[in-house]
Amino acid sequence: MRDENRYLLALYTSPRESGNTSILLNALVEGAESKGLRVVAFHTADMDFGPCRGCNSCMKDGECIQKDEMQQIYPHLTCAGALAMAAPIFSMNICAQAKALIDRCQRFYSTRYVLKIKAVDPVFEEERRGIFISCCGRDVPETFDCTVPTMKYFWHVLQVRDRTSLTFSGVDDIGDILKVEGAIDKARALGESLEDL
Repeated sequence: MRDENRYLLALYTSPRESGNTSILLNALVEGAESKGLRVVAFHTADMDFGPCRGCNSCMKDGECIQKDEMQQIYPHLTCAGALAMAAPIFSMNICAQAKALIDRCQRFYSTRYVLKIKAVDPVFEEERRGIFISCCGRDVPETFDCTVPTMKYFWHVLQVRDRTSLTFSGVDDIGDILKVEGAIDKARALGESLEDL
């Protein structure tokens, strides 16, 4: 992997800045940084970008017609060697902030399937890593089944082959994840494992 790609893109999508998924992503970032990995982070709930308009403008040139703060994130989605998205479950699916970001990746779908251009080199595609972090208040692990097709699409359209999920159910109030034995250690270890990028 080229040096310019050896970094972690950390996407904090929860509107609760100090919420449980953010705590887990913080631990993952700490693990990555402890191994000398550069990190680029975005707190998307604080950013000004709207959902996809479904205008199909990106089918003409692969570019999104909306010139908002999503433009800051776009380059990293295809350049980062590792991507980590932290998104809690709200109303039985990922939070709206995460879904809006994923929907705005329609431009990569258009690039790949309409314009027939791969945004990521196939060799780099094999090396990229994706990590999905999520928590839900409902104490039913199957709750995360709803995220599977959405995240599968997200990783696919961004050409991320190596995918890992770290999910915890029964975690609702802010800080509850700190009471889950081994949770922070698992997140930190995932960050440390990115050393081999």
